[in-house]
Amino acid sequence: MRVWDYPFDTVRIDCETCGRFGKYSKKQFLELVGAGTPLPAALRIIAKDCPREQGGLALHDRCGVGYPDMSKLIDEI
Repeated sequence: MRVWDYPFDTVRIDCETCGRFGKYSKKQFLELVGAGTPLPAALRIIAKDCPREQGGLALHDRCGVGYPDMSKLIDEI
């Protein structure tokens, strides 16, 4: 799935590891990461300044950035 396929008007992003979070309009998110960018790659772009994203940490302590609304959508299926 690519960014243009994101099914909601607001793109919420959060990290269960460190508690960081953000919210973008879909238009703003498209401009920030590129419409054709795969959703997992878009997360890496948004989290590029996260010290846990840099690697070198234990697997359980790495950046856990994700799309919480997508998780809820999957749970409903």
